Amino acid sequence: MWHGSDGPYQIGPGSGLEEIGLGASSPYGGPDIEVAVRRVVLGYRAVAACWVALLALIAWSGGRLPASLAAATSAGALGWALVTIGLDRRRPAALAAPAWIAVDIAVGAVAILGPVLVLERPVAIAGGFPFAVVLAAAWKRGYAGALVAAATLGTASALRSSRTEAADAALQAVANDYAFYLLGAAVVAWGIAVLYRNDGRRRAALEALGEERAHRLVAQERAETAAHLHDSVLQTLALVQRRSDIPAEVRSLARRQERELREWLGGGPQGRRATATLASAVQDVAEEIEAAYGLHVDVVVGGDTALGDAEKPVVAATREALTNAARHAGVDRVDVYVEARADAVAVYVRDRGRGFDPAGVPDDRRGLGESIIGRMQRAGGHAQVHAAPGAGVEVELVLPRGGRA
Repeated sequence: MWHGSDGPYQIGPGSGLEEIGLGASSPYGGPDIEVAVRRVVLGYRAVAACWVALLALIAWSGGRLPASLAAATSAGALGWALVTIGLDRRRPAALAAPAWIAVDIAVGAVAILGPVLVLERPVAIAGGFPFAVVLAAAWKRGYAGALVAAATLGTASALRSSRTEAADAALQAVANDYAFYLLGAAVVAWGIAVLYRNDGRRRAALEALGEERAHRLVAQERAETAAHLHDSVLQTLALVQRRSDIPAEVRSLARRQERELREWLGGGPQGRRATATLASAVQDVAEEIEAAYGLHVDVVVGGDTALGDAEKPVVAATREALTNAARHAGVDRVDVYVEARADAVAVYVRDRGRGFDPAGVPDDRRGLGESIIGRMQRAGGHAQVHAAPGAGVEVELVLPRGGRA
């Protein structure tokens, strides 16, 4: 949890974001912000520890630092960095405890003042190690932690400057020390706050996008279910009503519809519709319409293709177009043309019956709007109905290859 000026931010494990796929590693652009900030903070600490060891080696080689003190300083900086990294891996919550922050600040102060107090002469080998303390405090405790660490280490640096510089130079050095630590702490804390805040907004946007997509999929599923029920159950009930005086045919229709509905609910193949090619699937539909309504359906194939999930909406829309023609056209023949091109598949259903005015179709009639036009749009294609009173009806179904239109 990062404590900013406008409240705490819960990031990483336990934040609840794992439920939408945004845990320690996010699929939306790499590791989440907590992992990224942790790597920066701990990585800088490791680099700063190596920096101290290099400065100690240089000071020893130049005769300004005893070998024992150079070794102790290098080992202390590297060891403390390893302790911090190990604690982050095993007990990361401990790094945010006030006691740990206090000890860490004390270690940074010792890195600044230790060599001067021991040797009583100006030796500066802390390098960037003290600012690693400020960075860690800003990471775990926000603005308050960063400023406390900066004020403490700025004071330690000012004490060192006052002991090692002349009066005029010491005053300028003290001002520089305080300015460096305090301004650096403010900038770092502000930067981390901005990162967390923007990451929180990004996650909220992604969550809203996921919810919108889920709602859209539910709406599409409902539309497909309604279209299927209209194409099968409701059409069969209409036939049963029209042929109620023929018990044997009514029973046959009921058995067939029950079998198809059970197969559809179970996700299995739907009778003869689970065929190998688009043309054979359309031919199966034509034979079923012929058997159910007693009219002739003439299917002409100008090109065929394998029947996959992408082509099934075209077959279902063809079924609805043939059913509409059988019920409303008042003809005994319907023509179907199937064409599979390199860029699209297309089916044309034409009758020369009484026709109708498409603008006069009521909104609650789902056969044309949902089972044909809506179904093709959801599949990524389009459907056009060319009709006029007394001029028959032609339904054009086109589905582009390879995805959405």
